[in-house]
Amino acid sequence: MPEQAEKITVALSSIPNTGKTTLFNRLTGAGQNTGNWPGVSVEKKIGNFPLGEYEISLVDLPGAYALSPVTEEEKIVRSYFLKTPPAVILNIVDAGNLYRSLGMTLQMSTSGLPMVVAVNMIDEKSKLDIALLSSHLGVPVIPISARSGRGLPELKQALYEVINKSERTHVPHISCPPILEKAARELSGKIIPGGPLEKMDSNFLAMRLLEEKTPSDAILKTGLGNFIQLWRDRIEKSTGETIPITCAKCRFNAARGLVIEVTGQKSNPPNKQTERIDRVLLHRWFGLPLFLLIMFLLFQAVYGLGAPLQTYVGQGFDVAESWLRLQSSIARQSDWMQSFLFDGLWQGLGVVISFFPIIALFFIFMSLIEASGYMARAAFLMDNLMHRLDLDGKAFINLLLGYGCNVPAIMGTRILSSHHSRVVTILLIPFTICTARLQVFVFLSTILFSTAVAPLILFALYLGSFIVIVLTGFLLKILHIGGRPEPFIMEIPPYRMPTLTNVALRTWQELKDFLYRAAPLIIAGVVLVWFLTHFPANVPAAGAETWAGRLGHLFSPLFHPLGIHWQETVALLFGLIAKEIVVGAMAVIYGGDLSNQVFQHISPLQGLSFMVFTLFYTPCVATIAAIKAESGSWKITLFSLILGLVIAWLASLVLYQTGLVLGFR
Repeated sequence: MPEQAEKITVALSSIPNTGKTTLFNRLTGAGQNTGNWPGVSVEKKIGNFPLGEYEISLVDLPGAYALSPVTEEEKIVRSYFLKTPPAVILNIVDAGNLYRSLGMTLQMSTSGLPMVVAVNMIDEKSKLDIALLSSHLGVPVIPISARSGRGLPELKQALYEVINKSERTHVPHISCPPILEKAARELSGKIIPGGPLEKMDSNFLAMRLLEEKTPSDAILKTGLGNFIQLWRDRIEKSTGETIPITCAKCRFNAARGLVIEVTGQKSNPPNKQTERIDRVLLHRWFGLPLFLLIMFLLFQAVYGLGAPLQTYVGQGFDVAESWLRLQSSIARQSDWMQSFLFDGLWQGLGVVISFFPIIALFFIFMSLIEASGYMARAAFLMDNLMHRLDLDGKAFINLLLGYGCNVPAIMGTRILSSHHSRVVTILLIPFTICTARLQVFVFLSTILFSTAVAPLILFALYLGSFIVIVLTGFLLKILHIGGRPEPFIMEIPPYRMPTLTNVALRTWQELKDFLYRAAPLIIAGVVLVWFLTHFPANVPAAGAETWAGRLGHLFSPLFHPLGIHWQETVALLFGLIAKEIVVGAMAVIYGGDLSNQVFQHISPLQGLSFMVFTLFYTPCVATIAAIKAESGSWKITLFSLILGLVIAWLASLVLYQTGLVLGFR
């Protein structure tokens, strides 16, 4: 060891009876100092050993099951981490009892401190996926046998590499009740850690503040006491339990799911009934088909019931509009003002309200699936497929439901715990074929193609949608859009019967969120399109001389290589309100019998190019509003719009120009 070796403090931590003392003795040999921790009789051991150009000071922490201020050992470990956090954590777990060991491991892995996990007694547990365990924890995992010394050179090498690594530890996410996660997020934004706490994760510190009745001064120096107490009261009232108990359940539910993944075996199954159901729903061969069948039935229920309800809502708005137009106070207004009121504001309000049935049904059924315990199983079934796109299994559900309507599918991304998964899924959903786009495709394909070819065109569009989603997912993965993917561990809870009260409250909350967060942007977008298609006031609405028409002509050179005329460009502008309006806009622009006009002015190749552009370009204003509301970022929203336009233009260009080369028209 060099004379001026840099001293690095490494904390050796685990639950009791994992072979921690054996490992400590093997690493440090005789170079140990013992004493007591300040103020208590619990023994404190520190050992030293050389590691390359470093001198390691290994602190043997008391065995503890959590960083909660309950037992004396837990108080010591907690105080140590918050007052004098080490440079690296060396955690040891028992390979024969991962479930019991991983509760503490998961809690420490969220601290943000560099960490290495040693899986001890590996010779007693051969069927263990070490790489998968490392991926989920976001830290190096090394199999060892402290008793025989097996794996110690690899463990030291991992420690050495972690010490030399400058990047921040990759913090995994542990699924907790939404109210607790929301409290931690808000509180973490207010914490400005300084001194030794600067390198620790603010969300980890927020959790420590929430669970401790008398927070450590090492964290709390900004007068957040009242804010924390309000959240603590709300959380405990909502969950019916103290926060430490709730956090412990989160960790050990996550540990149960992680054990299932890395061992392929269930650890401590909740009950026999759960095992019997899981034999079917998580079956190696039948599990995935059953999941797809359940999703299909959910899809049919949401949109099969929601579409008629939307129609009834639309009819109700039409009746209300007719009644309002007859009112003398409105009838006295100028034609311009009446058009603004009904074609602008009223239509914008109608777009907002028309989504209520779909959103309500979506969250009713999603709440039922989530509360029953099946959501976690669905994520487990799809995790391997979605992992290729750096997403977790639950993202597949949102993508699948996007084929009905993008708005509730994007709102549903809040079930995804990882920020990265939410952002990437939000960016992918607009490339699904929603029912509104499908109406445009059915209308145009029926006119432009024979009854034998039209179904093939629709199938090709669905296939193209799926291919673009996959390719875009890989592109976003390469570009690291949404940040780095977070290791995701989700609990596998027992099956439960959902309560009507919880489902109703969840649905009502989602409707209110949509109304308050998305509605203003939707109405503003509709009004903007109205202005573009009705001004100047002295020209026919939606005509060539309106601002929208001028935009159509302005962008004509850009759309000409796609085979899209300025009239269809204006129709695409109308499509920002809702894709169903594209067909109606074409009727207004072309005039006369729309079917004949389309047949005369648009060739099959041009129609196909137009449909491809409609599939991928900027989504409707309600979807844009949902993207902004759920991502909370104008940057992500703008990126989504640009990404859609670029992909739509390139796809249409390739299709149209290739068709011309092959002799189609």
